[in-house]
Amino acid sequence: MSQSFTSLLTFRKGIFTGVLIFLATVNFGFAQNCNANLSVEKDRNVKSVYKDGTAFNMVLTNTSSKSATYVISTKNLKESCSNENKKTSAPNVTLNVEVRGSDSQKAANNSLTLKGGETRTFKIFVSIPSKTPYNTWSCIEVQVTSDVCPSPASTVISVFVPEPSEG
Repeated sequence: MSQSFTSLLTFRKGIFTGVLIFLATVNFGFAQNCNANLSVEKDRNVKSVYKDGTAFNMVLTNTSSKSATYVISTKNLKESCSNENKKTSAPNVTLNVEVRGSDSQKAANNSLTLKGGETRTFKIFVSIPSKTPYNTWSCIEVQVTSDVCPSPASTVISVFVPEPSEG
């Protein structure tokens, strides 16, 4: 009886260890398949915006081996993004921000589906609402979150609103 009990415990330990190894492998596989890189084309993440607006060319790469749908969102940041060339003590302003496809048309549902290893471009179009003060900054975080992995990839774009006579 004691030997069969010991055999049963050994069998259960073996199954438990096998399940743990399987779960760790599956979890590691998912972690590797939810990666994305998001950047601004040619690292041009600082621009001035005039009455016609400006566009940032964004580059999204699905670094995983599986297809994923990415939802693109933007958020205005409170942190100052003034730089050495254009310093200001004024608080950040909120600008109009729109996600567009590479063809400059509005992106459907602010989302893109990329195959594993695929790279796509899209645009973040920024325009000035009426009565926005001049010589101010807007810092905008652009985020992408996939349906496969909720950990977002993000980057920050900085937009300066100059006096119209400076353009």
